[in-house]
Amino acid sequence: MELPKICNALGNGTRFQIVRALKDHTINTGCDQIQYFEGAISVADVVASTGLAQSTVSRHLAVLESAGVVRREKRGRWTCFFLNKGLLEAFSRELYQTICQ
Repeated sequence: MELPKICNALGNGTRFQIVRALKDHTINTGCDQIQYFEGAISVADVVASTGLAQSTVSRHLAVLESAGVVRREKRGRWTCFFLNKGLLEAFSRELYQTICQ
């Protein structure tokens, strides 16, 4: 796990808001390939929710994916993004151990 890479991904306010929205299910999805309980979103969902350009949202999601914070899954013509809760839990523990102990 690359702590600095994850910190960088989460250190941007927009990316942090996307991650929180994934956790809290506050971005509604228009994708018929995603069930509510899955807690996934598409690029179009984030664009509709934030008003950001599609290219900007795609770039933010790519950074989050590269750091492992989200995972991408192709479903038909849709690309769905899911929060990687396991990585975030491990990140929290490792960050605490690295900085606080």
